[in-house]
Amino acid sequence: MIEDLINFINNLKVNHRLTSYNEDQAKMAIVQPILRRLGWDIERADEVFPEFSVENRRVDYALCINGHSEVFIEAKRPAEDLESQNHQEQLLDYSYRQGVKIAVLTNGITWAFYLSMAGVEWKSRKVYTIDIIEQEISGVASKFVDLLSKKNIESGRSYQHAETIHKSRLKDKAIREAFPESWNRIIEEPDSLLVELIAERTERICSFKPDLSEVIKFLKSHQVEFLLLPIEEQPHQDEKPRVMPRVSPQRTPIEEPSYNNKISQDELIPHLINILKKHGGRAHKEQVEKEIYAQFSKIFEQAWYKEMVSNSVPRWQHNLAWTKERAKKRGLIKRPSESGRGVWALTDKGMKFS
Repeated sequence: MIEDLINFINNLKVNHRLTSYNEDQAKMAIVQPILRRLGWDIERADEVFPEFSVENRRVDYALCINGHSEVFIEAKRPAEDLESQNHQEQLLDYSYRQGVKIAVLTNGITWAFYLSMAGVEWKSRKVYTIDIIEQEISGVASKFVDLLSKKNIESGRSYQHAETIHKSRLKDKAIREAFPESWNRIIEEPDSLLVELIAERTERICSFKPDLSEVIKFLKSHQVEFLLLPIEEQPHQDEKPRVMPRVSPQRTPIEEPSYNNKISQDELIPHLINILKKHGGRAHKEQVEKEIYAQFSKIFEQAWYKEMVSNSVPRWQHNLAWTKERAKKRGLIKRPSESGRGVWALTDKGMKFS
């Protein structure tokens, strides 16, 4: 099985016409041959059930064992973007309603595997993604066998394997998301070990050990630079540059503006709330930034506010992100899991805020 599958995948890799296939061509030339090499009898409609009815809709394939649907597969043309929320939500809705634990969304080249019963958010149910073109051939073939071969589906090993991957992904995600908050708590209320470490390192450099109170004062004075944004607010590596003005890093120290020329995060909260109310209670992060910047341009155009701080963003933008976090902790703004990444939305409490 595995050698035949490897040879087939290798032929797909060098087939430059793949991306021009329509949906039917992708099903016949890619999806069905892969299923056959994974042990499925594609000529038996009670095993590989095409156009399987789910209430008043249809799913492209239902893989069945002894008359029971075990896997749903939704196939699109190779040029189709599988990241469309509609595609994923629709497939997972079908699967959940029918009690089918494993769901697969594919355009022939990319195969996304989901545990349809795991979690609330559809994004959290994704287990693994196979990319026939980009990934190494033997690894692709091995994962196909692990997750989709008839033998492993029938024995339940596919589900067990998928569940193991899923739990590992959730654990890694939880740890990554906890890192910024852990660091911020240490900075906001300086940990004694960190304070002592800085004092000792300072003594090594200049031969004088500072008082611990001086170290704490130093940390507090640079708190804005040291704080990290939550994972969901950090820019992606491929995120396009902001349209708002930036300045290149300064070679000379930038003087901090006086109190009268600054605005605190708490002072920004009402303005943030009002902007979101103006947009019906929700708006894209970039839109909010643009309007806040315009509203406080005389303050934010100061060099101190334009200076790049943590996460490589201007200080004014960093402060605004933390304004949103403070508003979220007060129950005024929804979490990203409720509003969607990149969208800031008011809670009922936020809508009533004045």
